[in-house]
Amino acid sequence: MNWPTVKLKDEARLITKGTTPTTLGLKFLKEGIPFLRAQNLVDGSVSVAADPIFISPETHDALRRSKIQPSDVLISIAGTIGRAAIVPNDAVEMNCNQAVAIVRPSDRIDRRFFLHWLSGSDALAQVTQSTVTGVISNLSLRQIGNLEVPLPSLTEQRRIAAILDKADAIRRKREEAITLADDFLRSVFLEMFGEPNTNRMGLRKVLLGDIIKVSSGNGLVGKDMAADGVYPVYGGNGVNGYHSEYMFEEPQIVIGRVGAYCGAVHVSAPKSWVTDNALYIRTYKQPINKTYLEWALRFANLNQYAGRAAQPLISGGRIYEVEILVPEDADQVSFHRIVQKHSILVSKLKIDAVNSGDLFSALSQHAFAGDL
Repeated sequence: MNWPTVKLKDEARLITKGTTPTTLGLKFLKEGIPFLRAQNLVDGSVSVAADPIFISPETHDALRRSKIQPSDVLISIAGTIGRAAIVPNDAVEMNCNQAVAIVRPSDRIDRRFFLHWLSGSDALAQVTQSTVTGVISNLSLRQIGNLEVPLPSLTEQRRIAAILDKADAIRRKREEAITLADDFLRSVFLEMFGEPNTNRMGLRKVLLGDIIKVSSGNGLVGKDMAADGVYPVYGGNGVNGYHSEYMFEEPQIVIGRVGAYCGAVHVSAPKSWVTDNALYIRTYKQPINKTYLEWALRFANLNQYAGRAAQPLISGGRIYEVEILVPEDADQVSFHRIVQKHSILVSKLKIDAVNSGDLFSALSQHAFAGDL
């Protein structure tokens, strides 16, 4: 089906890129008028709670060009390109910085239809084609205005938007289920063993240095990883690449050693590499269930023991004096079995999430091809 297309600038007001109060010598506040950035555009909605900052009413008035109105469509145009959100009809007063563009479509464009189109392959392809190198770092209002948007009838736009909204809701529910499943394990740990800081169950306390000995991994930077590598490489915050060789046959408990993620705990996949941005447990000095230890380390919040001279850094010497609770072997094993069952459930949920995402993508492509 061939729909007419229109340039966005002919069917919308391209209000402005936002600005930043610091250009006026003004400061951010802890409360006041929400000041939006790209990270506040989340899954098609405005999330003030996502890393919020605020400005005063006086600053809001001074930045009048970037005042946001209900039903505006916001698009991130710097840094993380292409995030989009619709401002609710009952939204409080808001403003935005220079990484966000404000678009006010005409009454001939359904905003939900437009939002789904902005998130699709056609919009991305047009944006990429409009850049010299195909590498997108910033979008201009001119580039946004020159986007060619399909324009079926309003009735058809609303029908398509309703279908895609339902498919998107299914996709998000699958993702939310994975998050809830992860929260479940934290609750189980606390239910079985109590809060480590209070130790209300009177469990045995043992120094980490009496249980384990850690070592740094082997240095491996991105440029030295094999382009066709299949073995995951773990750094301070989990997998950061793949390589043609591996260090460990069996899974390892990996602890971020340096940087913002020092103290983060991960369990490596079989046949993996651990870089020198992380620690791994080289020796177990006494028997302990590794699944239980993994979670005890997470609850220990090891980041708080990092040195802060140049950048956060932890070492064996810094964490060996940390105490963890060590319950009876049978209780450790019971928790391990729950985690195993949980892993099977989460694997199924992730497959469902991928399938839901694929379904949504396929529906979106068919929708904007006029095949729904």
